[in-house]
Amino acid sequence: MLLGVGFGLLACALWGLTYLLPIVLPGYDTLYISIARAIVMGLTALLGLWVQKAYLSKVSFKDWKFAFVLTMIGNLIQPWFLFTAIQYAGVPLAATFFGLIPVLVAIIANERDRKKGKRYLPNSQLVLPLGLILLGLTFSNYNGLVESFSSGNSAVNFVIGTAFAIASTVAWTWYPIRNADWLLEHPKVSPVFFTSMQCSLLLPFGLVLYVLVWYLKGDMPQFLGPQPIDFVGWSLFAGVMCSFVATALWNAMSQRVPTALVGQMLVFETIFSVVWAHVYEWKLPPVSLVVGMACLVGGVVYALKLFSSLEEKDKNEIVHELPTEI
Repeated sequence: MLLGVGFGLLACALWGLTYLLPIVLPGYDTLYISIARAIVMGLTALLGLWVQKAYLSKVSFKDWKFAFVLTMIGNLIQPWFLFTAIQYAGVPLAATFFGLIPVLVAIIANERDRKKGKRYLPNSQLVLPLGLILLGLTFSNYNGLVESFSSGNSAVNFVIGTAFAIASTVAWTWYPIRNADWLLEHPKVSPVFFTSMQCSLLLPFGLVLYVLVWYLKGDMPQFLGPQPIDFVGWSLFAGVMCSFVATALWNAMSQRVPTALVGQMLVFETIFSVVWAHVYEWKLPPVSLVVGMACLVGGVVYALKLFSSLEEKDKNEIVHELPTEI
């Protein structure tokens, strides 16, 4: 389980960097950023499919259809929702809503495990870790939200940003649960291969969509926008490292830890997004942010301890069920 948690931390550190894209590319509509990132993911995935082509015989057409739905929601639609929320209402608001996802995923996944007859934690045991996470979110984003409200941002922009933040939260709550379901049901399929399946489907769709959006919107005279070198460079970095590699690491974690804990690991994406924003602006974090991060980490660590105890019970039961030699 600890190895899986390590993979999850690396994934969240890379995903947290994507929050900077609307900031470092201010001259671009978030739709172009999302599509360009998806195209790079697709190109990278082709190499992954070729390297692990032995797994092609282990997946069906139904699996490909499911991968397409996952990647459209998780790697194209949800990032566009998120980038638009950041563009209209700022990083703190988007990060606050996004930070609710671990709580939602933990509750939903734990309840689904109970209904399926799997091991689960009583809701009473989840109150403390989830409460710490919510408290941490409040502290972490308090100053940023105050600055956002006092910066003169219009009420219309705030409402638009909030709507997109909610949509992003819904999409990213659904994605890790269904993604983990497939991976747990197919333990013999490499998580990197499943990442390649998802991302490769973005390439043809992304290429056609970019051309259509550029032609129909007509808001960029140049095909690659006003800063083509920056746009291509950031798209390559985001598509390869912050998307394909991060998703592969996340999938590797999803095969090793309970789905309810997978959701809580998303807390670290919120933490890293705020950290990277402060690093980019060369600002020291306020005390409230440090306290908030401590609460967030404490909540996840405590949850990890609870789920580890379930894993130990499973191991002990297996040992007791083994036949003994006379």
